[in-house]
Amino acid sequence: MNRTTRNILTACLLPLAMTGCKNFDDLRVNPNVSVVGTPKLLLTGLEMDMIGGQGSAKSGFSSGSDLSGDMSNSPWNYTHMSNQFLVLGHDYYGSQDYSWDNGASYYGSLRNAAQLDIEAAKQGPALAAPYYAVNKFIRTFYFLSMTSQMGDIPMSEAIKGATDGIYAPHYDAQKDVFLQCFKWMEEANDSLAAITQRNAKATVDGDIFYAGNLLKWRKAINTCYLRELMNLSIKENDPSLDLKGRFNRILSNPEKYPLILENADNLQMNYNASQKSNNYPLYPMEVGILSAKRNALGSTYINILDSLRDPRVFIVAAPADSLPAVPGNPFARYKGANTGDRQDQIYIDINKGKYSTFNISYWLSSPAGVPNIQLGAAETHFLIAEAIIRGWTGGDAAQHYKDGITASMKFYGVNDADIATFLAQPLMQYAGNNDTGLKQVLTQKYVAFFNNAGWQAYYNYRRTGVPVFSVGPSNQNGGKIPTRFTYSQSEYQNNKANLQDALKRQFGGSDTRNDVMWMLKP
Repeated sequence: MNRTTRNILTACLLPLAMTGCKNFDDLRVNPNVSVVGTPKLLLTGLEMDMIGGQGSAKSGFSSGSDLSGDMSNSPWNYTHMSNQFLVLGHDYYGSQDYSWDNGASYYGSLRNAAQLDIEAAKQGPALAAPYYAVNKFIRTFYFLSMTSQMGDIPMSEAIKGATDGIYAPHYDAQKDVFLQCFKWMEEANDSLAAITQRNAKATVDGDIFYAGNLLKWRKAINTCYLRELMNLSIKENDPSLDLKGRFNRILSNPEKYPLILENADNLQMNYNASQKSNNYPLYPMEVGILSAKRNALGSTYINILDSLRDPRVFIVAAPADSLPAVPGNPFARYKGANTGDRQDQIYIDINKGKYSTFNISYWLSSPAGVPNIQLGAAETHFLIAEAIIRGWTGGDAAQHYKDGITASMKFYGVNDADIATFLAQPLMQYAGNNDTGLKQVLTQKYVAFFNNAGWQAYYNYRRTGVPVFSVGPSNQNGGKIPTRFTYSQSEYQNNKANLQDALKRQFGGSDTRNDVMWMLKP
């Protein structure tokens, strides 16, 4: 979606985001300006929010504050620092102290999702049905994002201020949030299957991800389903969740549950070079910033590529200027900075050319830039491999391990010969369905998440401890990587009683970044 359209969309949807705090009767309405978006326009905005909200934590929890700023596509933003893909070399861009606070709020977007159903209904049952199904998944995506960051969240009573007069919603338990999301994903997939069975040409307008292709939406929904089942792996022995059974049922019935298994089906944001308003967000203004070497790639990421002689490093990274070439070792000039090191020293060392930075010729060689993946084929294969190792399902984990690596490398444009050479190395041979093999799978999953999928690399580290994250003097969180985000101050102001009840239930009344939420407790 181009930026002009985005501005129009914002103007159309602003009144919707404000309904929680102002009465329309109190507003002066311009009869020449639309205050209601069409289904097409609403869907486009909701999809944009799926990408934009992955970039950084936002405040304004039940107040309806919408997400602002599409930072998820920046290869040097706070999210990817927290994933330890890069190190911020100057305090202008932020710090590495891991002292974050508020989690993201999608409640403004959820109001627009509710409006989408209303507007779609006006189009008649046949045209409305695909909107309902896709919208149900988008709602699911929003709730999963918020609960994964904070824990219990308002869900069943959320967005009911205008319809039911509920302005202080209670907090649903995190387990109940996940169970409801599982139910919605099942329903969305079934609905889309039934729609296409009735009309193979059925579509939805305004879809910037798949151009209305409902089969691809089913693949995205079911891939997300697998992701969230695995994100709860610590709870695998809880019979009421039935994680193993759900995962196995999805894999055992590919006709009912199609998955993203090829890059062509990735749910990703694509940009183009021909339409200036839809260029890659960093192009061209950040060319100078990135080439000025103010931020370095992280050692947690670069060390993996170097140690495994991974050709992806030559594509995404530029060699460190001051490191000498070593005959027979093209990886010698690629070095990352430690996220935990002092920022002032990192800034000095970056400018001395001691660290690798982003390869401008790859990231910004064209106004089209690089797509941003939210759900992709590489992740699917690694999820399946992990499930096989954990005994959740049958299959060939080694093949999915290789297929996941191949999908990721092809995304970066690595040629077939280099992929074959990489996979043939002794270090890359799959160790078997054991702890070593699981570590291999999780490590490659981390590599595939580079500059994609929002906070998923951090979530996987939080769940598994793979890879080991850097902790040092820059860490201002007691030498620990946080386990969650806190609730916003607006929630304390507007929904204090329900918030305090949720905090007491979860953390004994505490609300810190180091509290352990339900999904992380054995």
